[in-house]
Amino acid sequence: MSVRIGIIGCGKITERASLPNLVNYKGKAEVKALCDIDDGRAKLMASQFRLNGVDISKDWKSVVKRKDIDAIFVNTPNYLHEEVACGGAAAKKHILVEKPITISNSAAANMIKAAKKNSVLLMVEQTQRFDPVHQAAKKFIDTEKLGKINMVKGRIGHAGPEYWAGGNEGWFSDKKLSGGGALIDVGIHILDLLRWLSGKEVAEVCANIKTVEKPFPVEDNGSILMRFTDGALGHFEASWTTRPYEVMTWLYGENGKIHTSIGSEKPVIASMATVGKGKDPNSLLEDVYPEIGPGSGWGSAVHYFIDCVVKREKPFIDGEEGAKSMSVILAAYESSEKGCWVKVKY
Repeated sequence: MSVRIGIIGCGKITERASLPNLVNYKGKAEVKALCDIDDGRAKLMASQFRLNGVDISKDWKSVVKRKDIDAIFVNTPNYLHEEVACGGAAAKKHILVEKPITISNSAAANMIKAAKKNSVLLMVEQTQRFDPVHQAAKKFIDTEKLGKINMVKGRIGHAGPEYWAGGNEGWFSDKKLSGGGALIDVGIHILDLLRWLSGKEVAEVCANIKTVEKPFPVEDNGSILMRFTDGALGHFEASWTTRPYEVMTWLYGENGKIHTSIGSEKPVIASMATVGKGKDPNSLLEDVYPEIGPGSGWGSAVHYFIDCVVKREKPFIDGEEGAKSMSVILAAYESSEKGCWVKVKY
């Protein structure tokens, strides 16, 4: 079965992630329509990826109504995610929505409800879960060799959306369109990754966010403390002023720790301590280097979604999972405004 795709929004995520990984999945996926309010941009994408005969449209509603489309990719600015996803669900299309799922808890609930009502799949493209480095770390963590995890940390950062967007930060720096700055843009990636790696849920947060460099009305840096429902502690940072790009995690357990660092020579290291009565747990027993598989975060996420549609299998990063991560980010914004700990509203 070849899954027929309509892509709504032809910005950088479509150019760098969606289309490159759809055209290399020949036999399993076929792009039938490209939609953007600037149809010139959609035409350019069609030409760039040699999509001869693909339909070009300015109207996403006409795309989701097409009978020759099975699924849509929602690659629009964040504030449009709810409207497009709900419209796609009503037209019985499966949905892959770029992170964050949307910009409010009520909007996320509406998307989840629409998908369930119409029996379609809803997946959020949290690509860090799919990176082979993080997949390897998760596989090791799930062996429970670390013992009970009692603290987690993470950091993600790049130089800013103006570089990602090719010199124009556009809607990224408009809170009404994006929902916020670095925290909702990249912070949600590292927060979602920590949730998934640890298997824990965040109970409350205390956040400090600030614009330290960019001439933007939204934050370019954030530092968030977390308390998990099981009593464990955590912390993550999100930055638009980090050069070069980095993604790092640390998880600490009773028997050892694991550290991931994208781009490092040894991107996954598990350090296991000596255990047993009378032994010094500060003495290192061994370093373990979990095997890292092939692929990429973007490619694996796109291919996984296509496979879920073919098999009609619920994605492990579905609407509910995407909504949980977004709820933590929204609580962090509230905490920063109030200057106190805030409980996460799931």
